[in-house]
Amino acid sequence: MTLNKWHYQLLALPELPAEILEEFSTLPVDQYNEGKFRYRRFSQYKIRYSEGDGWQPELLPHRPFCQSTEFNGVTGGLLREFEPLQIDPTLVIRAGADEVPLDHGVEWQVDVHQWRVISNDDTRGVSVPEGPHQDGHTYSLIAVVDRHNIGGGETQLMPMDSDEPFLGVKLQPGQAVVIDDQKMRHYATDIVAPRGEEGHRDLFLLAYNTWPERRYGEEYEQSVLAGA
Repeated sequence: MTLNKWHYQLLALPELPAEILEEFSTLPVDQYNEGKFRYRRFSQYKIRYSEGDGWQPELLPHRPFCQSTEFNGVTGGLLREFEPLQIDPTLVIRAGADEVPLDHGVEWQVDVHQWRVISNDDTRGVSVPEGPHQDGHTYSLIAVVDRHNIGGGETQLMPMDSDEPFLGVKLQPGQAVVIDDQKMRHYATDIVAPRGEEGHRDLFLLAYNTWPERRYGEEYEQSVLAGA
């Protein structure tokens, strides 16, 4: 398959093993959100295509995560330290890479974020603190692994020049969307648990860039800090 004329595609994830599903409950808190509503791990990979074996991920040495202020007005321009993934995200990486499909003739760099967003009486379940935005990657994958005891959490895609979504969908567990991140902005509404209870939304967010345009390494980090 490939992206549709609106530059996105909905897809079903492959069945994920229990150890991946269970690991979301162990995620450390994201220290860069004031409300302590998000828990997070982060790792980066290089992938190359092998005939007969498909996309083969190589885990890169762990580094901080950083974005330019052009794409993130809340925490852009910072080197953010996150603990690395404890699980193997190969199934999710391949799902997005095959759906686009990525060019087999080049190597790609992939950011993999593993998130849990929570909501309770004391915690507002903010899905996207920076509001509608783009991240400037070549392609992005938003994959929902679990929704528990919540409303909200609608994934929205919108044009570059408007906040009016052309797609609004509450992705269910096992559902994902791949987007051409350079042609649109995206957002997700806050999640809300019933009064007196707690709920959560578990997801992976993956970003794909060709290796020459990678968002990885000291040179990239210095360019981000210089522009902050």
